Amino acid sequence: MLNLIIAAVQAILQVMVIVFFGFCLTRMGYFNMEKQKWLSKLNLVFFTPCLLFSNIASTISFEKLLAFWPIPVFYVVFGILNYICSQTTTRVLGLNAAYRRFVLACVMFSNTNSLPIATITSLAVSEAGKILFWNADDTQESVAARGISYTLFFAIFGNLVRWSYGYNLLRKHHDDDDDDEEVVPPMLITPGYNYLSTNNASPSSASSLSIASEADLEHQPDRRLSTLTLAAQADDPKVVDETTGLLATFPTYPALSPAQEASGLKNSLYRLALRFHKFMSPPLYAAMLALIVGLSPLKAVLYDPSSFLYPSFTKAIEICGKAAVPLILTCLGAQLTCIARSQHTASPAVKKPVAVAIGCRMLLAPLFVIPTVVLFVMYGAKWSTLATDPVFNVMMIVLGSSPTAINLVQITQVNNIFEDEMLRMLFWSYGVVCVPICTLTVFIALSIVAKLL
Repeated sequence: MLNLIIAAVQAILQVMVIVFFGFCLTRMGYFNMEKQKWLSKLNLVFFTPCLLFSNIASTISFEKLLAFWPIPVFYVVFGILNYICSQTTTRVLGLNAAYRRFVLACVMFSNTNSLPIATITSLAVSEAGKILFWNADDTQESVAARGISYTLFFAIFGNLVRWSYGYNLLRKHHDDDDDDEEVVPPMLITPGYNYLSTNNASPSSASSLSIASEADLEHQPDRRLSTLTLAAQADDPKVVDETTGLLATFPTYPALSPAQEASGLKNSLYRLALRFHKFMSPPLYAAMLALIVGLSPLKAVLYDPSSFLYPSFTKAIEICGKAAVPLILTCLGAQLTCIARSQHTASPAVKKPVAVAIGCRMLLAPLFVIPTVVLFVMYGAKWSTLATDPVFNVMMIVLGSSPTAINLVQITQVNNIFEDEMLRMLFWSYGVVCVPICTLTVFIALSIVAKLL
């Protein structure tokens, strides 16, 4: 029992110590907002993709890909339970439609990157690390690699939904004052409505939501456009392209020549590729590339110790990837410092949704995440071997119980709504609640796998 408590404390304290370093560097003036944004961007486009590529490509195979089917199932189950919990709680407490969406986004989208990865990395080398061994031949390195692989595979689904459905939740709606408003998934939006009109969003929000020129995207590199944004612009009757023009007046045009048809197809494919690119991010590209390498003969070329590229190219990527987690946590410390400096007295109308979101995300979510994973451990072995892997079960509990995703603040800043509420949410979640709750959650997860496996 004592070694489990020590392991849980060590895992969380290791994370918090690095975060504290970022806090100290910022307070000393070495890490201002401009440098933080530059380092975060560098980490996003280089070090984190290296981490994803090296961990996924080195461990993935067709057998493991098929074996990972419980991960999307867990994501869907957690999402449904979080949705029910959030909607029930916010309606009982009488929050308006806008704040119901805010709480729902905070509860549904948890930290699936920095905190879980740092936690499993610390657990692998902790006092209780041997509890996570799957068999007698297991090692600390393989424990950490499996944990990171599970985390990153789970994060793929989180990123896809966060930048589509989550983007829609954290934006201005035309009927925010209507208490009867229902949260509508982005794919169910009625076509033809102009979501970019100035009546529904501020000029800055509208401009940031539009499909901007390449110059605009360069000035705002961290923004990701959701499927809602793209669908809204395509449905806007004021937007004219080759497709809408042909469809609107098709009977009056003569048949297209083969060259024109080829050009139209090329333009359509280009627009599709552009939309796909704006939906993606460097880490997602790295994950896709890792899947291609890991599931093809290229894996032997890059990961066979006797190959020429393994000690040179592959090891170089692995070394760069090891810098990702410290940079993420250091930037988190800097962000918490900036949030603390920006804090001011808030009205009860602002405090209430923040408190509700923290309660749902940090207190209620673990209450249904932990029993769900326990049931899988007890009865899931007949369907998946992952039910017998201690690392997998610990990571599902950690991922389902972690604080709100940090990059939600980027969406609120882009959409010019819920900025103050989100900053307060992150400050209290990571600065106050995270250490005791996450320590208790990790302890419970280790206790479960120690007793049941």
